[in-house]
Amino acid sequence: MNDGSEAGDRTTGRGSTPAATASPSTPADVRGSSPPGPAAELPKRYDPASFEAKWQTFWEERGLFRAPDLPGAAPHWTIVFPPPNVTGILTFGHSLQGTTQDLLCRWQRMKGVPTLFLPGLDHAGVATQMAVRKALEKQGVNVSRISKEELHSRIEEWRKEKEQYIRRQLTAHGLSMDWSRYVYTMDPRYCRAVRTAFQALYRDGLVYRAERMVNWDPKLLTALSDLEVIPTETHGKLWYVRYPSADPAEAAHGEGFVVATTRPETIFGDVAVAVNPEDERHRAWVGRKVVIPLTERAIPIVTDKAIDPTFGTGGLKVTPSHDRVDHDIALRHPELPSKRDTLDERGRLTGEFVPERFQGVERFQARKAIVEELQAAGLLVKEEPHTHNVGHSERSEVPIEPRLSTQWFVNTSHMGLRALEAVRQGEVKIVPDRWIKTYYNFMENLEPWCISRQVVWGHEIPVWYCDTCGAYDAYDSAPAKCPKCGGAKLHQDPDVLDTWFSSWLWPFATLGWPDATPDLAAYFPVSVLGTGSDIVFFWVARMIMGSLQFLDRPPFPYVYLTGILTDRQGRKLSKHLGNSPDPLELIEQWGADAFRFALLFPIPVEEGGAWDPQRMMEGGRNFLTKVWNLNRLLGTLGPAPAARKMDVASLPLMDRWLASRWSRTAEVVDQRLSSFDLTGAAGALHQFVWHEMADWWAEAAKDRLNGREGKAAQEASLQLGWQVLERTLRLLHPFVPHITEELWHHAPHDGASLAVARWPSPEELPRDPRAEEDGAALQELVRGFRTLRSDAKIPLDARPEAQVRPRTTAAGRVLALAEGSATITQLARLGPLHMLAPEAKEPAGARALVTEVAEIFLLAPAGAAPAAEELLALRKERDLVADLLTKTRARLADATFRARAPPKVLAEAEKKEKELADRLALLEQHLVPSAPATSPRTA
Repeated sequence: MNDGSEAGDRTTGRGSTPAATASPSTPADVRGSSPPGPAAELPKRYDPASFEAKWQTFWEERGLFRAPDLPGAAPHWTIVFPPPNVTGILTFGHSLQGTTQDLLCRWQRMKGVPTLFLPGLDHAGVATQMAVRKALEKQGVNVSRISKEELHSRIEEWRKEKEQYIRRQLTAHGLSMDWSRYVYTMDPRYCRAVRTAFQALYRDGLVYRAERMVNWDPKLLTALSDLEVIPTETHGKLWYVRYPSADPAEAAHGEGFVVATTRPETIFGDVAVAVNPEDERHRAWVGRKVVIPLTERAIPIVTDKAIDPTFGTGGLKVTPSHDRVDHDIALRHPELPSKRDTLDERGRLTGEFVPERFQGVERFQARKAIVEELQAAGLLVKEEPHTHNVGHSERSEVPIEPRLSTQWFVNTSHMGLRALEAVRQGEVKIVPDRWIKTYYNFMENLEPWCISRQVVWGHEIPVWYCDTCGAYDAYDSAPAKCPKCGGAKLHQDPDVLDTWFSSWLWPFATLGWPDATPDLAAYFPVSVLGTGSDIVFFWVARMIMGSLQFLDRPPFPYVYLTGILTDRQGRKLSKHLGNSPDPLELIEQWGADAFRFALLFPIPVEEGGAWDPQRMMEGGRNFLTKVWNLNRLLGTLGPAPAARKMDVASLPLMDRWLASRWSRTAEVVDQRLSSFDLTGAAGALHQFVWHEMADWWAEAAKDRLNGREGKAAQEASLQLGWQVLERTLRLLHPFVPHITEELWHHAPHDGASLAVARWPSPEELPRDPRAEEDGAALQELVRGFRTLRSDAKIPLDARPEAQVRPRTTAAGRVLALAEGSATITQLARLGPLHMLAPEAKEPAGARALVTEVAEIFLLAPAGAAPAAEELLALRKERDLVADLLTKTRARLADATFRARAPPKVLAEAEKKEKELADRLALLEQHLVPSAPATSPRTA
């Protein structure tokens, strides 16, 4: 790089003409030293379908994204893609994750860092079995009547089909994944990692078998994780039921305790009624007994602080086998009877305490029958509408049942403390940090993790039971005999492991753990874990726990949490709700790059929000069309100048402004990517390409680019334009890889693929703060004159005379330059432009505007807008500025603000106060009676 006054042009090494060169029909092998050969002129229309698939094939065939096997001790960059479930199409969530992670990987790869973007697929036990079951039922196949082996075979067929489609989807997004390292969670190597983890925890006493309350799906007949339970707003009823006093005399007089419940079908499993000890209304009932309605069994009334006195009557029926809160209350009251399980695994009433007439009746049918009997018996006091959240199974969509069940659990308390400290000590940083407190709250209140599932598909629990003595132990494979009694008949645990138990190993099992593989040594820990904020606890926290447990170090230094995309009703886009269209459909209609950019901008990635497909995709496509047309503009202006050093400092103002703005943009993009502000980085590029290069520079440099100012001026501006554009394509590539690769091959460049080109440094073009300040002043002047023209309804072909009185040094410098005045008159379509001295009077009859940089005057032709409108606008502007000035002065007069504000903030407030005061004085000056009849207004 030179000293900053000149910019070396490595991008014009070919010295070829853009109009005579374009991307070849078959891209050249990137292993060659020469770039692709000649091609036709860039098409007029941006058509992503004509080149996106071509470049995907090009990248993959040449292995551009295969990570080095032995990158050495240099820093690495690793991202393991959150594995999609093998249940169907990808969702917008997958698209958002893939796009953000690919952006970071392409950025680092262009920086020369050994980069691994590892793809994979999750077997998703419960979800996949449910999906296959539905598919088979549509074919008339009864899953309950086929063997386990046959179901496995059907699932494997499903997996092969969906795996191919999911890969096609990921490739269509342009994701730069290393498919040579693809991992499926049912691969033999991964299965071994799962068994190793289970056995290690079992040996340490951290995995155990016990009876606990779980989420039970009465349709799928399995326990579920919390993530698989969807709280669903349900419009039901609250029934007020009288529990008669256990004293026959009192009961005969109708005395009893009224309890409000949403689940009368569980009434036969009650072991007590509980009230809050502070509730004076029920103090006389504490210690007494009541009779469970429709039975003769008496239960006590106890106190517990968990009872909400404001719900119902303030009394709670305690059913420990069918409610988590009730179960906890029963544990605090060991004097109560043992559990009363009155619902079987299918949600049917059962057990010795259920009256014969209700035995085997389905729970919701039983609810209706019980309510009818309560009413007939005079025990139903009243019923009222009640809306509350009821947990539904995400897979079967039926309400789940809290149920006591013997399952396998992980004791997460110790691992949770280590994972908590990892975040507290900064070993793992969560971005955005607003999620840290939520993470703390979750980790400080961990419950045992239920890891067993009663389904066929998944990682089988590696535990064998002796049929003779009942002993059991964990093994890698079936033992020949029982080590305790020598019995030869053993059977494996029929359950499989929770999908999260295999996926919590994802950051290191994908790299070969438990073996000490070269990939594990080279690419672990993962550089950043990107995922949705909705699974921070169920996956992210567990990965941190697992990595600390098995490798004694965090799995990643950063967790980047993206927001949730929703539909117009505020619902999460998901396959389950059917409101998430197939991303491939959008890609086929609009192109992958338009889809990628729409995912990144303008909705902040980390915030999420409502997704409007038409509006968002149009925004992405329009931006890329602007990029395309900018490239095409330069390509149609003539041959690209030969490579040579260029003295940027000698170029016209707007060329120097463009070079400096590019340098500043490059710096901002790098800074924002480094801090995971991906939308901010995309926004900076959007601003530069659209509003700075395509709008201001291309318009300001039009005469030079078209040769009207001579060949030397044309070549200088054209060379600068190509330099900036090629560097901009490199900055844009991680965001929109296909169009930038295509355009790069039409532009003068060095290399055979943009995907592995060097990431541009801000120092490649010189920074010129004065040129930026002057360029901003020029633009403000042009905007001011355009405003006056518009308000005065001056025809486009009219060239009115104009005068300017500068208010800033930058405006004065611009007007002192012949080039500056010429650019203003060209862009604002003005006639003669004169600069007024500070003491000079404003021209009589002129329309005026007070901007931040100058007072401007336009001698409008007859028939323009009436002065009264301008006077009204001027008064409104005066009032607005006066109000802002009052607020600013009040802030500065606040002693607390002055004491606490950083010096920079205080200085900015004082500067703002002076600027507002000066502007208000000018406005007042234009409003005095001696002002011209056509009074000015302000911008």
